[in-house]
This record gives sequence, C-alpha cells and structure tokens, in this order.
Amino acid sequence: SLFSDEASQSAPARSRGMSNFGVKGASLVTDIAQSEKGTIPPYNDELARAVVDESQEHHRSILRLIGDIQAAGASLDEAKPDDAAAILVHHQAVLRNKRALLVYLNERMRRVRQLRWEVGTGLPEAVGENLSHSERSFFTQYAALVNKYQGRRGGVGLNLTLDPAPPRDHKVQVRVLEEYGEIVTKDGVVDLAKNTVHLMWRDEAQPLIAEGVLEKLDDH
Repeated sequence: SLFSDEASQSAPARSRGMSNFGVKGASLVTDIAQSEKGTIPPYNDELARAVVDESQEHHRSILRLIGDIQAAGASLDEAKPDDAAAILVHHQAVLRNKRALLVYLNERMRRVRQLRWEVGTGLPEAVGENLSHSERSFFTQYAALVNKYQGRRGGVGLNLTLDPAPPRDHKVQVRVLEEYGEIVTKDGVVDLAKNTVHLMWRDEAQPLIAEGVLEKLDDH
C-alpha cells in the first residue's frame, strides 16, 4: 500500500510500502513485450487504468507531504531528510509509470500503423476486437492520411503499399493461377487464362496477386 503518513512511518515500514511501486507498470510492458511479433494483443484497459490510478495516488502523497512541511512552517529546502526522500521516491514512481505507459501505448500504436500497410484500409474484425476505441479511431485517421498522401489530387499519385522495397521496374511478370477471364488494363485487354504468363503494370497486378489470381514470377 502507499504511504498514508510518510513522515510518521519507520524506515522498514516505508521500505515495505515501496516494494510494490512500479509492479503494475512493469506488468504492462511485459504484456506487450511477450506478445507474438506482428500481432496486437487485447488492450489491457484494467491494468492501464491501475497504473494511472497508482500514479495519481503518488501525486496525492507528494501534495500531502508538501502540505505537512509547509504547515510546520518550513520550506521545501528545509524539509527533513525522510520527507525529502519520500517526495523523491513518489516523484520517480510517477515518472516510471509514465514511461511504462508510453512504452505500452507507443508499441501498440506502431503495430496499428503497420496494419495499414499490411491489410489496407479495412481493419480485420478479429484485430479490431483487440483494440481500444482510441486505437480504432487512430487506425481510421491514419489510413485516411495515407490515402490522401497517395492520392492523385494533392498527393504523390502512387500506391506506396505495392512493394515493401523500391521496385526496379514498373512492370512485373505474372502467371495466372486460376481462370479469370478478360480484364482491361493500361495496355489494352488481357485474357487471364489459367497458366498463361503476362507482363503487367505493378499497380494493376498487385490486387490480383493479393487475391491469389496471379503469382509474381522472379524478377530475374
């Protein structure tokens, strides 16, 4: 438990009280650190709120200690060593919890951003269930920004999700995996008959590659 009357407690009692400081924050970091790479585990709202509540209690303890010092007619510079140490411990505990929360939230935000480049603008239902309301809103807004940047009006006019690495050519050689029929491309009508090979523009071929209609052949 936290200090209820720091100035009146003995050193051993304060040590026991301090032993649990930061445990919840550390658990929050462990929760995201031990999750499988490339996945987003369910948002741990209960633990995140507990870390915030603990930080607020630390802040209240600091205010109580300062109030007691001032009530005794002393300035903070004249505080007893025990009181000064207690204030410092509470302050460092708040900073530690803040760092833990930021690590947890920033790593989740990084994974949410990565989703846009992996799955497009549609958030998979199974993934969406693991996100907080704020994270789902962030994904929607981030996806909209990416779309705007890629757009032809006011943007670069390129689909940046087509190739993780810069392509050497704007066209790609593909093989048709299943009968698809004729499509209209920039170069005209192309008959995507099964097992036929074609040279297509990357931005036209990529959606069909993602659907499993085409497979990209080795650039070499």
